[in-house]
Amino acid sequence: MPQLLVCSVLVLLLAGCAFDPERTRLMNERYPSYPEEIKRAIDHGYLIYGMTADQAYLALGPPHCKAAERHDNKTVETWMYPPDEGFPCTRASNKVFFDKGSVIGWKFTYTK
Repeated sequence: MPQLLVCSVLVLLLAGCAFDPERTRLMNERYPSYPEEIKRAIDHGYLIYGMTADQAYLALGPPHCKAAERHDNKTVETWMYPPDEGFPCTRASNKVFFDKGSVIGWKFTYTK
């Protein structure tokens, strides 16, 4: 019986960690009005040029870090993602670039 209780508590804790209230809000409030192409990108976890920051958030999840960086000869908002969890703001190899709130490019280097 104590083992069942411990397992139940662990399941509830893990479920709580996976819950993202911002993603839930955006999916309820904004996702239904998006064009089918954007919905498909979000559902399959990829980016499309011109996506809004909210749409990119829904497709990829929250960035580990945000910073201003140079991209195509101008300073733009940059979202950074793992695999460089140890130093996401200084060495991130996976980045999404935004100008005026829209995706203008990305760089992903996958490592195994």
